[in-house]
Amino acid sequence: MHKIHALTFTQGEIFGLQFHLDIFLMSWVVIIFLVVVSWLATRNLKLQPRGLQSVLETVVEFLQNLLRENIGPRGQGAFPFVATLFLFILFSNLIGLIWPGVTKSPTEDLNVTLGLAILVFFSMIYYGIKGQGLKKYLLSFFKPNFLFFPIHLIDFFVKPITLAFRLYGNIFAGAVFITILNLLFKPVIPVVGLVLGVFVGVIQAYLFLMLAMAYIASAMEEGAETEEAHPEPTHALPPPTE
Repeated sequence: MHKIHALTFTQGEIFGLQFHLDIFLMSWVVIIFLVVVSWLATRNLKLQPRGLQSVLETVVEFLQNLLRENIGPRGQGAFPFVATLFLFILFSNLIGLIWPGVTKSPTEDLNVTLGLAILVFFSMIYYGIKGQGLKKYLLSFFKPNFLFFPIHLIDFFVKPITLAFRLYGNIFAGAVFITILNLLFKPVIPVVGLVLGVFVGVIQAYLFLMLAMAYIASAMEEGAETEEAHPEPTHALPPPTE
């Protein structure tokens, strides 16, 4: 009976701590790939971008626009975190499609998605305090009155958990599905599975990004008033002169 690779991991151990060796290696492959591509795209910048620089600038502009629309100008400081998060998740989702059974998506492992969700969790706290101030941020858990504190607290801790399980569940299910197609319908149907896997990988990275930005924006709430939300009053046309 064939083993489904998404259900098994190669175990490793360091200082008595066990971890999934294949997931660890694939995570570092993604990290090194992103570092190398970023270096190649930016080592010789030109005013008229071409090739890799053009692609990277398009991605950066896309992410900046998303950040501006969902958080506002005051959230631009979160761009390095948000962009890195999105790119890591995107390529982590896709790397498992290169050679099913050998390469694995780091996001197939709940430990990885929980780690990513915890990063979002602490970013919510950081940008919430930065946007509102510590006192205002803490008081936001008691709005509109102290009776709502348990609800806000539950919501606060549930957000990262749902983030982690949503990403893990979808990527894990996709890996299992593609592996089953490879076993049953080799070699015709896997092309369909590959296309579906790419689609799911991109969509899940996008959804994780949008939810992360929504959570950060919600944490910044009152401190993130922008010119778009409160535009300066326009001056009326001057009265006609007599």
